[in-house]
This record gives sequence, structure tokens and C-alpha cells, in this order.
Amino acid sequence: MAALLVGASLAACGTTDDEGGSGGGGGGDDAACAGKIGAMGALSGPNASIVIPSVNGAKLALSQFLEENSDCDIELVPFDSEGDAAKATPLASQIADDADFLGVIGGAFSGETRATKGIFDEAGVTMISQSATATDLTTEDVKKVFHRVVGYDDIQGEAVATYISDTLGATKPFVVDNSEAYGEPLAATVISSLGDAVAGTDKTQVGQTEFSATISKIEAADADAVFYAGYIAEAAPLLKQIRDAGLEIPVVFPDGVYGADFPKAAGSAGEGAIITCPCVPIEDGEFSSDYEAEFGEKPGAYAAEGFDAMTVFLDAIKSGATDRAAVAEFVNSYDEPGLTKQIKFDDKGDISVDNVVIWSYKVEGDVLVPDQEISLS
Repeated sequence: MAALLVGASLAACGTTDDEGGSGGGGGGDDAACAGKIGAMGALSGPNASIVIPSVNGAKLALSQFLEENSDCDIELVPFDSEGDAAKATPLASQIADDADFLGVIGGAFSGETRATKGIFDEAGVTMISQSATATDLTTEDVKKVFHRVVGYDDIQGEAVATYISDTLGATKPFVVDNSEAYGEPLAATVISSLGDAVAGTDKTQVGQTEFSATISKIEAADADAVFYAGYIAEAAPLLKQIRDAGLEIPVVFPDGVYGADFPKAAGSAGEGAIITCPCVPIEDGEFSSDYEAEFGEKPGAYAAEGFDAMTVFLDAIKSGATDRAAVAEFVNSYDEPGLTKQIKFDDKGDISVDNVVIWSYKVEGDVLVPDQEISLS
């Protein structure tokens, strides 16, 4: 895996070379190399640490590209949706109404993506999400502009079930979701994959901070593991209250909790908590060192995926794609190695299942460290 990632990193950085074309288009060095790319997601609030590293990854891709393509005038413009679908909608309209925007990285979360992809579709603005994983984004109300560089939640959910049953050896897992567009279907996949082993289920709400009723159900079920499908804002207090109740059973979370703010918010209760993510750990090598030099810290959640998403757009503009239709055509036929995987989209906008990797991470102290790759077979 390390060798693959190093090779992919060199290949991704090499797409800015003046001598070579990139997947999906060719030539274009004499064409106007200009445009704006939006980046929409939670850049503030309790879940921001899930999104900011990916936007930084996109910034790094642009910075490196412009160093080698000084004749280009490309701008990355962040839009803070706070992860709220209602707040994301007017931001999407703002991007759609500005013809200078040729694409958007995002939405970062599934709910905001579901709420905005119709706006982008009508305007012909290509979307490449670095982290929106809800399966239905590419199976229901399908929009031709939507793409993502990560695996979807049916895959992650099956991997979570495998980890709970095979790695943890749990025989009575309890599954909780946040009743939201991301957590509810993900939990349903985990429940379906675990089958009769599930000891019980419960639902919580976004913004909830008191979980005594849920914890009572976990205790009554005599559960030997818990899976919570949701985001950091609710996951941290839930975990604290589980530990305060004296329950020392394993607690597993999905990628909605994969952010640097989670260990800090959970405090000592977070030690040993497990987070799954369809994202590859890249802790060493050129990308990691460049990222740390630029931002003063190691790459965080979806940083490399943000780099990959931006690289696709940069390759499109470099090839001579000067309008939204040309960018869409380029992205649809893209087939190049990225930092995280081979980037090639199917007709629904998904990455091939063969290229999807799911990892588990553990909280150690106040950081998330790679645990193991979860088998998808």
C-alpha cells in the first residue's frame, strides 16, 4: 500500500507537467487556463474538523499546480455551509449563478449534497465530493453532475459489520443512528449485515445532548458493542455518557466522526474508540510532508481525497476545458491514478468498488491512529 501511495502521489503531482495530457482530454496549453472552483462544507462548528483538512488538501493541490503553471488564473473559493442543508442551498445558488465557477468540491456531508445537487445539475456545475458517502446520492434522484472520490455507505456499512463481528468478536451489538440522511441508511446497512446478531436498535436526533434513554436500552439488551451512525457533535457526548454509565464495551463510529475534534470533545472517554472511514491513511511521503509544511500539521480527515478532487478539476482546466460543459465531459471520462486510488467514475458518478478501501482508526490520547484495513470480501 505504501508503495502504491507513493507512486500515486508522484502521478498526481505529475499531472501539472506541461508536456503531458491527463485522462479525459488532451492538449489545451494555449487555451485560457482560468476559472473558479468552489469548496462547500462545514468550515466552522463542531464538525468542521471532518471538512477543513480536505479543503486544505485542495488548496495544496492548487498551490502546487500554480507553481508549475504560472500562466493560469485559477481560484479555490470556500463556502461554509456548517454542514447544514438549509444553509448550503443558498450557497449552491450563489455558485451556480456565477459563470466563473466551473465546478465544486462537495458537498462534504450527505444531507447538504442531497439538498444542493439539483441546483448544480440545473446549472451544469460538476460536483466532486470528497466525503459524502450516503448510498442514495447515486441511486435515487440521480443527477449527472454528481461524482465522489470515496466509497458509498453500503460498502462502509458492510465493513463496519465485518469489523464488529470478526475483529471485535461481538455477538450482541447495539446499533444507534441520528435519524438523519447520513446516519439512518448507514445504520440500516449495518443492521442488515449483522442480521440476527443485533441485540437492539435506537434512534437519536441531531442536536441531542442527553442520551440516558438510549443508554438504558443498551444496558437492557446486555450489548457487547455499540455502533453509532452520526457526527461528532452528538457522538462525543453519547460516548461520554456510555462510559459514565460504567459500560466499557467497544464503541464504533463511522467516518462522520473521523475528525481531529472528536478525541478532544470526547476527552478521556474517547480512548480506544473506533472510527471507520473509506479513506486511506497517508502519514508519510511527499504529500504528508508538503501538507505539514503548508499547514503546520499532519493531514487530517479526507485531506488526500480533497487533493484528488481538486486535481481532477485542475487537469480539466489545464486540458483546455473553459466552460462547464467541457469540464463535465472531461470529468466523466477521467481515468488517472490519484493519491488515494485510481480515479475513474462510473455512469452514476461512483468510484469502482474494486478501488474502494475501508480503514478503521482508533483514538489514542487526543489523536486518531490507523488501526487496520477492513476486508471487503
